[in-house]
Amino acid sequence: MSDLTTEAPKRPTMLTILCILSLLFSLFALWGGYQTAFTDAPTKDLEEARAKLDEVMEQVGEEAGAGFSSFAESTIDMHEHRVENAKALGYSGILLALLSLSAVWLMWSLKKVGFWVYLVASVAGLVPDALWLGGGPAAVLALSMMSVITLVFVILYAVNLKHMR
Repeated sequence: MSDLTTEAPKRPTMLTILCILSLLFSLFALWGGYQTAFTDAPTKDLEEARAKLDEVMEQVGEEAGAGFSSFAESTIDMHEHRVENAKALGYSGILLALLSLSAVWLMWSLKKVGFWVYLVASVAGLVPDALWLGGGPAAVLALSMMSVITLVFVILYAVNLKHMR
């Protein structure tokens, strides 16, 4: 009699690590979306940013230069846009975090469709920030950093597609 036991496909270590990191980030994004949509956290953040900027400007005075001053004002502008669009940013953040969590679960289960769901959630996650955070240097820098991190994770997941069915 032959042994016909079939083993479940083994998840590669890299995919496991990616899924855990994505899970943590998605939970963090879910919490952030909740805070943005349902609390006064954006307003408090804006007040703190203004206070810190005033403090730094007092310390460095004229030595800071126009470039630093312009970037700092851009940061305040980005926070103001976040306050103005808090509900939309929060709701979209919650929705996209839930979509990302489902994608991570699918990839954890080695289902290839999870990659495509993750790709959509990741790219769509950049859109609200691009639309509602303004176009200043601070917003562009933040969006650029998020885009690079998104691209790295998508590439790393794509490398692991061969292990999914």
